[in-house]
Amino acid sequence: MAQLLTRRALGASAFWILLGLLLVGPARAQENPTAVPAACAADFAIPDGRFFTQAGGEGVGFSVWDDGDARFWSAFQELGGIPVVGYPISHRFQQHGFTVQAFQKLVLQWDPGADRANAANTLDNLHQSGFDPWLASFRQVPAHQALPEDAGQPFDVIIANHLALLDANPDIRAEFLAAPNWLTRFGLPIAYQDFGAVRVVRAQRVVLQQWTTDTPWARAGEVIFANSGDIAREAGLFPESAVTPGPPGAALPTDLELTVDQRPAVQGATVLAELASGRPDIRLSLDGRALPLACADGAWQTLVGLAADAEPGPRQLQVDVGGLTQVHEFQVAAGTFPFAELTVEPDLAHLLDPQLAAEERAFVQALVAPVSGPPLWAGVFSIPASGSPTSPYGERRVFHPGAISYVHEGDDVAAPLGALVAAPAGGRVAWAGPLAIRGNSLILDHGFGVYSVVVHLDRIDVVAGATVTSGQALGAIGSTGRSTGPHLHWEVIVGGVAVDPAVWTWRDFAGIRSGTGFRLFADSVEASPGAPVAPTPPATPPDTGPPSAGESGQPPDDTPAG
Repeated sequence: MAQLLTRRALGASAFWILLGLLLVGPARAQENPTAVPAACAADFAIPDGRFFTQAGGEGVGFSVWDDGDARFWSAFQELGGIPVVGYPISHRFQQHGFTVQAFQKLVLQWDPGADRANAANTLDNLHQSGFDPWLASFRQVPAHQALPEDAGQPFDVIIANHLALLDANPDIRAEFLAAPNWLTRFGLPIAYQDFGAVRVVRAQRVVLQQWTTDTPWARAGEVIFANSGDIAREAGLFPESAVTPGPPGAALPTDLELTVDQRPAVQGATVLAELASGRPDIRLSLDGRALPLACADGAWQTLVGLAADAEPGPRQLQVDVGGLTQVHEFQVAAGTFPFAELTVEPDLAHLLDPQLAAEERAFVQALVAPVSGPPLWAGVFSIPASGSPTSPYGERRVFHPGAISYVHEGDDVAAPLGALVAAPAGGRVAWAGPLAIRGNSLILDHGFGVYSVVVHLDRIDVVAGATVTSGQALGAIGSTGRSTGPHLHWEVIVGGVAVDPAVWTWRDFAGIRSGTGFRLFADSVEASPGAPVAPTPPATPPDTGPPSAGESGQPPDDTPAG
């Protein structure tokens, strides 16, 4: 007892200095306004369409959308999307009196009279613009061939005349005619030529190639479609302004839309919030602090943790994008939690000191506050120990002496002394060491602001900074700190808030953990993401003596676990 009091005195006087040193990393991070990284996906949702960067670059590209002037987004999907049309390689522009948008494999033009998009005769347009010599020299495309026998003939005869050009290559003929609506998509065959290394059919809208030897883009004998839109762009058929990629257009009110998966959300919940957009200039914040974002299916998602004692009533999430702001409100509902009244024996009563509890809590909170990087977990979490469940998450408690109120922020499992404690999920050891109330403790960083905390260990078998996998041994069940029997106390932290761990054993938040892009803001990211954190704790726990009445690791009969 005397030893503990001495250490407590030192801890109380030096704690804020130590905590200040611990917070140097996050403070420095706030000085850097750059978000890292900022990409959602190579393409993401925009109102009534999608923005693509595949033919543009980082953060720039081309939008495809529907509006009153043209419905290119619908046409793109109806024609078969990327495999058939390719990625967009231009903005909308005017050509030959039509609104046009170029894609890698097809160029679409909007026909307002028919109220539909048609594939433009790209190869005919190249011919009329004088590009046949260039096509032959640089792209091995045969020159346009007019068929005299077409003169004065009905269209079905003209079709037969042009299909006869395919008789020179049965493989290309089969591939050409196998496509649904080949006449609408490809137009008529115009010319055929064997260049030796490649045999080529030029149609009005596409180019088909059959290479005689293996190439990086096709096997010998395989028939492929060349990217006629790319060929036309390279030739210079389209205006330079149209093919110069740019950022997404000005933000619209629909970019501010947001949904949450729980209405209302009960105390202790992990709430999934999803934005309507994947724009790179978007920001989502709770209580003024930016939340990390993960890109799923072209739109940003995040997680919001609610404490077991979160104030029932409205909470607000704020979306900022392109100078527009909208506040979204969702309700927090009171949960149903058990109540326990505990009397702590004299030899553990000093661990009820509110100042010690506040110091230790602030120390742990500083460790679990940063967002170090993208998610590190895979699948659902596992309970870190096998045993009997005792005190549940959210239990309301009153400790005596002192009538000290307390909310239990984790789940307890009673197990034999020395039993295995395993990692609930993959991650990195953010901190490992002794604490006064929690005893021997481990904090695992699972990325994206999600942490696990396991305490009261008898032995710790990993070190700060180590990478762990799901199920890997971390240590052994103990009864250190404010505990009177062997058990494990396990917490899951989301955004600095202890949530109900049980949710994480059946829900893996797949959109978050398998995101195609992540945005971590400067006011919620470490100065050096991924670097181990190993500060000095605020106080050293006393030597653990024999069990006595306090927080018990035994199954619930008269005293719940700690």
